[in-house]
Amino acid sequence: MNMEENNTKEINLLQLISMFFNWLNKIGRKLLNTIGFIIRLCYRSMYTFIIIIVLSLIVGQYLARPSARTYKAEAMTMLYGGEAQTVKEISKQLENSLSTNKLISLSTKLSLPDSVAKNIVEIKSFYVIDYLNDETADKIDFGNNHSLTDTLNVRMSDRLYLQLKIRKINQLQQIQTAILNYFNNNRLLQNEFIVKKDEYAQQIRICNLELQRVDSLAQVSYFKDNEKQLRFEKDKLLVGDQKKQLFYEDLLGLQARKSYAEMKLVDFVQPVDMPSGFVVNPSPLNGRVKYGIFSLLIGFAIAVIVIMLIDNLKNIFSYLRK
Repeated sequence: MNMEENNTKEINLLQLISMFFNWLNKIGRKLLNTIGFIIRLCYRSMYTFIIIIVLSLIVGQYLARPSARTYKAEAMTMLYGGEAQTVKEISKQLENSLSTNKLISLSTKLSLPDSVAKNIVEIKSFYVIDYLNDETADKIDFGNNHSLTDTLNVRMSDRLYLQLKIRKINQLQQIQTAILNYFNNNRLLQNEFIVKKDEYAQQIRICNLELQRVDSLAQVSYFKDNEKQLRFEKDKLLVGDQKKQLFYEDLLGLQARKSYAEMKLVDFVQPVDMPSGFVVNPSPLNGRVKYGIFSLLIGFAIAVIVIMLIDNLKNIFSYLRK
């Protein structure tokens, strides 16, 4: 019985392998037939095919001309006082701007000349993800689809990632200054900045007072003679206890908290800042080589469709007359 089952399994496996190779053979033949059909089709209408390809290349190179080239610039934006979610909501005013409407155009919102604002193609903001929740930026959520139920890999609240698409790199510094002014002049962000800055200043003041108090208490404790005491410990009568309470751990703890607050306070210059500024990728998004390849592929697809339509015009008109 076992031998029959093993033979059946071996036969089934061989059949599956044979079916798989037969399927590959059919797919290969269909692919070769399709390629051959397209080659014959293009050869029959060679002039039409060449004209469409050339026109596609001309359009692609026109879109990749130096004056129309688009560059990507990105920057990590640090938030002082404000939350990432609040700043992202404010950023939507820039992301959803409309150049055709003067009231909601980038020129109006950023107080930029039209000659500069028209070269801003796109503004986007993304949350920064912190793996292990250790205050270290690990990933940019470009898809804006990070799970909010994940309590380990969380969105960082003190930073956002900004992305620009611009046409002229030499205007980037002016655009960066305008974007920072837009955020830093927001009343809500200014109020949150002031409150948080005052909180760190108060922490430093309290730490200084506590350091003086603990230091004074330590001096009194260290140099004060302990009074002899009578007490029982494990059924024994002990006379006097000369142990001294040490306060160095309290002092070190206060100093560490004070240093942390001082480091934070040094960074509190404005509500929103870009430590490294916008960094530009020197390779344009619409370079000549890239758009040349795209225009060839698109032109080839258009040429095949047009030629097929031309070859079947009689059938199409006949179908429409019915």
